[in-house]
Parts: sequence; structure tokens; C-alpha cells
Amino acid sequence: MKRLICMIFALIFVLGCAGCSAREYSKSVFAMDTVMELKVWGADGETAISRLEDMLRGLEDRWSATRQDSVTALLNQGTVPSLTAEEEALLRQVEALSQRTQGAFDPKLGSVSRLWGFYDKQYRVPTAQQIQAALQQETWDLGAAMKGYAGQQAAKLLQELDVQCALLNLGGNIQTFGTKPDGQPWRVGIQNPFGGDYVGIVTLEGTASVVTSGSYQRYFEQEGKRYHHIMDGVTGYPADSGLVSVTVICRDGLTADALSTALFVMGLEEGTRFWRQSSDFEAVFILTDGSIYATEGANLSGCEFKEITRENENLGHFDQRFAAGMPGAEPVAVFG
Repeated sequence: MKRLICMIFALIFVLGCAGCSAREYSKSVFAMDTVMELKVWGADGETAISRLEDMLRGLEDRWSATRQDSVTALLNQGTVPSLTAEEEALLRQVEALSQRTQGAFDPKLGSVSRLWGFYDKQYRVPTAQQIQAALQQETWDLGAAMKGYAGQQAAKLLQELDVQCALLNLGGNIQTFGTKPDGQPWRVGIQNPFGGDYVGIVTLEGTASVVTSGSYQRYFEQEGKRYHHIMDGVTGYPADSGLVSVTVICRDGLTADALSTALFVMGLEEGTRFWRQSSDFEAVFILTDGSIYATEGANLSGCEFKEITRENENLGHFDQRFAAGMPGAEPVAVFG
């Protein structure tokens, strides 16, 4: 319920585009256990909304971690399911991202998440012995990648239609398509993990995916301690990396989703090193003390932050920047 309330709150900030020439079509959809907001501009907008909804529900049914007849369930039962070429490619991409992050993104922690109660919401703190047993099971769960993949597939679908642009809030994952109708860049707010609306704004040009992983999104408390849903594949416990959220900006939705989880598990220093070795994403890190760090290409504004560059190896010597948001420019969506 808490997650649903947060998502509804976030959707309040989804604003229309002043001066748009194309007709706007929109719909709220509940899929993948969250509220999704679909907005499309263009002649085929109504058709696009319908096909997007069908696609989202198809992915949910096909890859659900809880349905007994899903691909995920069959893989975990040791059965070789019949897969399409796209599904085979998805599994290869997921495995490659796990290897690239050296397991910080781990698509086989289903048994661990289930043990902590994040499947049935019967939350519990397991024993060390139970955790070690769960870690040995390597159970598939693509929950940390599926909404990003859905955004990626949505952009591919929209290319086939007469659609000028789209703004998709896939339960906190933002997917843009095309150029904003009024000619201005997309401006997307990062949700404040400590409460309130947003802490800063990232500016996007064209088609892109923006994904946040945070300890404030799904969690439970026991004996005064908070336990969140982002698991460390080494320890089997919720990741304790000094971060409260990580936002990844990327052209590829699946990569953005997987890397937001991986960077959260890595923490700021290791995540920064990983970014310096990469060239396909930007990131915004929010620490538990409220400080914000952003990579030099993240296009973050509207908040104080410390910029991460390719050169500044010592995290203690960042140049602090202040970027005031553009006058009168509110975010078109808030996510987190």
C-alpha cells in the first residue's frame, strides 16, 4: 500500500506539454504490481496506448516470479521453456549485465527475496543459515530488469506507429520517446527519498530511459531497523552501501534498470569506478546523509551536488556545483 501511495503521489507531477500540436492520449494501467502512466502524442496515439497495455500485461504474465506457468517458474523448475528469439536475447542480455557488474546485478536471487518475504509480503528477518541456503539455490527473478526492458520494448513498438513522442512512467521507471512536442527537452524530477516532491531535475534529449533504485521504495521494519528489497548477492542481506538511491540515465531501458540496482549494491566509490570504465550511462547517487553526487553527463539541475568527472579520482575533493533549474521549468514527471 505504501508503494502504491508513493506512485500515485508521483503521478500528480506528470504535467502536459503547453503548446503541443499533436493530440495527447493517456491512460493509467496497473501492471507489474505498480501503477503505470502512459502518455502518447500522435495520430496513432490511441492504438499505441492499447498496444502498450497489451505488451505490458504480456510481459507480466510471461515473466512473473509468482505465476506457476511463467517462463521464470519453468526455468526455476529445471524445465526448458519454449522461447522466442527476443526472449532468448533478453536472457543473454541479463546474463551479460550480471557478468559486467560482477554479480552486483544478480538475476538469480529469487530465493533470497522470497525468504525475506518480498514475494508474499509476510516479512521476516531470516537466520544466517537460512540465507546461506537460499543463496545456493540461484532462483531466477527478473524483477530488477523487467520494467526497464518494458520501456525498451515500448520504444521499439512506438517506432512502428505514427507517434510523435511519448512519456511513459512505468512504475517509477521513466521512458521517453522522441522529442517533446513543444520542442523543449524532457525534464524529469528525481523523487526525494527523504520525503517531499523532488530533489533535482535531469534533462533528457530524445528517447531515453531513467531508472531509480532506492531503499525507500519497498521495505519493512523490525525492532526499529529498516530492511529494504535490494539484496546483496554476496551476503544475502539488503545492500548496505551508504546509499539511499541511485538514478541511471541510459538509452537502453534494460541496461538502466539493471545498472541502477548494481550501482546501489556497489556504493558510491565502487559505482564511480564502474562508471569511469563505462561509456553508456550517467548516474545520480544520493547518500544516506542526503548529499548528492552526479556524473558529469547526467544533466542534473535544481539542487546542490558534487560532480563526478573522469579525472577526479578522490571522492573527497569534488568541486561542489549549484545548478538552479531553468526559470519556470517544472518536471514533466517525478520518479523514484
